[in-house]
Amino acid sequence: MEDGKIMNTNDLHSDFRRRGYCVAVDALSASDLADLQAVCDELLEEEPDDNGGGRYHDIGRGEARRFLRHRHLDHPRLERFLLGDTMTEVATALLGPTAVLFNEQFVVKGTETEASSFAWHQDGAYVGFDHEPYLTVWVALDDTTEENGCVYVLPRNLDEDSSLVEHRWNADGKEKVGYDGAEPGVPMTGKAGTVVAFSSTTLHRSGQNRTGRRRRAYICQYSRTPIVDPASGKLRNFATPVGRASTGGAETATQARAPTS
Repeated sequence: MEDGKIMNTNDLHSDFRRRGYCVAVDALSASDLADLQAVCDELLEEEPDDNGGGRYHDIGRGEARRFLRHRHLDHPRLERFLLGDTMTEVATALLGPTAVLFNEQFVVKGTETEASSFAWHQDGAYVGFDHEPYLTVWVALDDTTEENGCVYVLPRNLDEDSSLVEHRWNADGKEKVGYDGAEPGVPMTGKAGTVVAFSSTTLHRSGQNRTGRRRRAYICQYSRTPIVDPASGKLRNFATPVGRASTGGAETATQARAPTS
């Protein structure tokens, strides 16, 4: 791995199965982190688009909560990261020897606004049909604190329960809600470059950004096999095998582009 970054993948896998999440501190090389930050800042120059012209879930809230989706085909630095050594190591350690890119997006919280928070949910609840649980890798692009809107997770043993719970739609918050209980969750604070990986069945939320600076994160999602809508037979998002960053990844990813939700 670049810059001598080494992760104990056995520990990551054990934590992931036992708690539903795992954390790799300082997991990114300096160059990978700089690339992600630079592309995110470039995309933030565009006008906010909450739902991609109807192609995506309408969960953005203007400058308060932005989702910058599916741009790795336009930015080779993103594709190299998504399919490169670090993410390949994380994805295969937690999913098994085969893994494919399912989804990717930047999530940016605006400054000093309650609208930047996001309610308790499971990522799998947004897929809309039965599917095998997948992996979400949350990458901190800024030092992340409880003040600027870190992620909180509810631990669960995936070997005992990997089910999806019922969610309701909160129109005011433009989000699905899967838990209304009193548990605050475990805060995932850490410096820029920290990686938090969790199952698509792990309940998580994020707080509001109460600071005067944006809070940036990059979300990479992987599955063991392509996720296909059984009703239409269409591929959901992407299905590019990891480890392709320097051997034709762009071609494979282009072939995998499909209608999204």
